[in-house]
Amino acid sequence: MRRKLSGMLILPLLALPAAASAQEEEQEESEGALPRLGQAPGEPLAPSASPSSAFGTPPAESKGNVLDFHGYMLLPLRIGVMERPDPRPGQAATTLHVPPLTPDERRSFGYTGVLPDPWIQLNFSYGNRTVAATAILGATGATDGTGFYNPVQQLGVYDAFISVNLEDAFELPFEVKVGALTSRYGAMGAYDAGRYGTPLMFRTNSVGETITASFDLGDAALVIEQGFGGQISRPEYNMVPAPWNDFAGTNSGSTNVTTGASFVNQLHGGIGFNNLVQLGLHYATAWSQDDQGPSGLIPDGRLSVYGLDARLTAGRFGHLYAGLAQTNATNAESVSGVIEILNARGGPELMDRYLGLDSGGDGSLTTFGAQYDMSLARAVYDRDFEGRSSDVLFSLFGMGTQVSSDDPEADGVLKLKGGIQATYNLYSWFSVSGRFDHVRLDSSSDRLAYHVISPALLFHTDWQSRDEFALQYSHYIYGALVNVRRGLPPIEDPTAVPDRNVLMLSGTFWW
Repeated sequence: MRRKLSGMLILPLLALPAAASAQEEEQEESEGALPRLGQAPGEPLAPSASPSSAFGTPPAESKGNVLDFHGYMLLPLRIGVMERPDPRPGQAATTLHVPPLTPDERRSFGYTGVLPDPWIQLNFSYGNRTVAATAILGATGATDGTGFYNPVQQLGVYDAFISVNLEDAFELPFEVKVGALTSRYGAMGAYDAGRYGTPLMFRTNSVGETITASFDLGDAALVIEQGFGGQISRPEYNMVPAPWNDFAGTNSGSTNVTTGASFVNQLHGGIGFNNLVQLGLHYATAWSQDDQGPSGLIPDGRLSVYGLDARLTAGRFGHLYAGLAQTNATNAESVSGVIEILNARGGPELMDRYLGLDSGGDGSLTTFGAQYDMSLARAVYDRDFEGRSSDVLFSLFGMGTQVSSDDPEADGVLKLKGGIQATYNLYSWFSVSGRFDHVRLDSSSDRLAYHVISPALLFHTDWQSRDEFALQYSHYIYGALVNVRRGLPPIEDPTAVPDRNVLMLSGTFWW
């Protein structure tokens, strides 16, 4: 039986396999599961909570036009706590920092997701099972809770696209999306981006098209996806990098805009066998060949990514993901944020975070990662467990990237990070969680490594509720050479003393 693409492309989100009900699993097995290529447009960028349920639902199967509304809110208060080395009269011995001074910066390899950034998302879709329009509003902060008005945090219309399902009208197994699309590939979690909230392959930010085809092959299912896009505008050469323009896509601390008009082309394929094993192949190339502004003075740039991944969805034995990606950069300084690699936006940030500023934008990354999630109660009771009683959830995860660069200081650097998380769901309203992370910014130096220990108390209104309130404490243990970034734009500051203790109060809700 041919599957409806509209149901395929908005997958259940923010729920570990351990939290899925037996009824949901039976429905999945009866209908068959299509391979998951990545995170579709509209899925929240934030990682999931441990006791969770799916985000959103498939679009309405209606011949008439209907309105769908879904959303996601994550609002954390994060306070860095440090001892003042030499308090003066009238000064407390303890200092409080908001945001905390830690190396947990989203656009760097050191990001662990232990201290998530605020994220607010509202999804509006209007249409029917043949054609629908979607607009997504996003923000990385709430104005009432900020110390100053920062327009960059108010993203406004984040994505906007039109979807056309050709199956009913033309009996073709295709869905076409046209508009502004955010797509992520290499999602290590069962339904979300994984514990690190970082796509292993890449993320694209473009206006263009995406065509997806699915085919039922009996015990197997095949999905093929192609996409092409660019950006509506680019920073002008004489634009001064500032918070309001998100620093105009330049190198951190730079006063010269280097990126030109950029485009991205991508192709993906995935095949699943018996709802058990899924294999995926991924390719994307982003390039700039702009003769205006700085691109008229520097060579045309290109960033290409090749990736393969596999996921095992083994029911009572949990979910396993493993992936490998190769990124090749040539004169990448002119490539804009149309593509992000390990959360680094375009060629300038890839140079700043990985390849080195003296690389000329030439080099490569070999990136690998894996994540394994399981439920103890599911392993013991299998189908008799419906996710509505006590359980222990485990997650084991890790990621690394090997740098090859023309910059001698960056060449040969191997960056590694790994961790483990356990959550004990004691009652329908209460859980306890503990997480340990180890990050090595250069595997050859203990002085560029740090550890994070994060116990947490979790409160929710039911076993599988869509809300969570967390009280978390994180303790950081730093190597002697670990630095943090601060300022606008944020640059590495060796004089800043990183916080060793961070308190967090967060509320999460999705619908």
